[in-house]
Amino acid sequence: MITDKFEEQVFFTTARITSPTNLGLGSSVGTGFLIQAPLNDEEKRNVILLISNKHVFVNPKGNINFNFNRKTADGKPDFGNVQSFTAADFASIYTEHPDQNVDLACINASNISQPEYNIYHRALTPDLISEFDEDLLIPGLDVWFIGYPENRFDTVNNLPLLRRGYISSLPKIDFNNKKQFVIDAQVFQGSSGSPVFAPIKGKFRLIGVVTETMIKHGKLQAIPAFQAALGVQQILGLGLVIKATQIKELVNLAVDKVKEALKKNDEPINE
Repeated sequence: MITDKFEEQVFFTTARITSPTNLGLGSSVGTGFLIQAPLNDEEKRNVILLISNKHVFVNPKGNINFNFNRKTADGKPDFGNVQSFTAADFASIYTEHPDQNVDLACINASNISQPEYNIYHRALTPDLISEFDEDLLIPGLDVWFIGYPENRFDTVNNLPLLRRGYISSLPKIDFNNKKQFVIDAQVFQGSSGSPVFAPIKGKFRLIGVVTETMIKHGKLQAIPAFQAALGVQQILGLGLVIKATQIKELVNLAVDKVKEALKKNDEPINE
């Protein structure tokens, strides 16, 4: 039985994203997660954003696929009864973080809430995003992240995997002069785009997004899921995480884009 506990509901906020690689050597596999943000208009509408890394989306002019479980007649998750969403060109609903050094982007996924798709999903809300000024946000703090490491997940029930670690660098100091920090955790390819949470004052807060992993004898770098030749033994056990402040910037940019498109009457929204 699925309860309303955050640790269980968060399983329904993520999607496994697959996209053909630019080199045509298979598909990139990563994680995306949903945030529902208000448009703050008179009609009190919202937009649902699927957030991940730029390198997970690969090419907004190319193909993308993700899926969610459908709902049963009584509104519960119908595990393994999958509704897939595919697009050959998603540039019109795609928004990148404007800083080329921030590996963060999203698509407007509001269509998944339409009744004909009958999707069971949960979405994070902006109030869960950390301000990154909390006193308890310190090295050693436990972190939780959820996704599809090395393309591993519950294939029968279409569910991701939850993993744990802790903050390894000084989180309020920009690691290598970028809005990022390091976690001590087994971050494998496929975890790119995973939301990272930390318990702060009795409540889980979204503190960042996994972007890269560290390999032995190498630098911190993004490892696409299709590069299976990089054996598990080469993973160092450290992951690079984009700070939550950058998520807020992306969400605000995407919301503004939706508002502008609504003026032209060509953007799907979640009512």
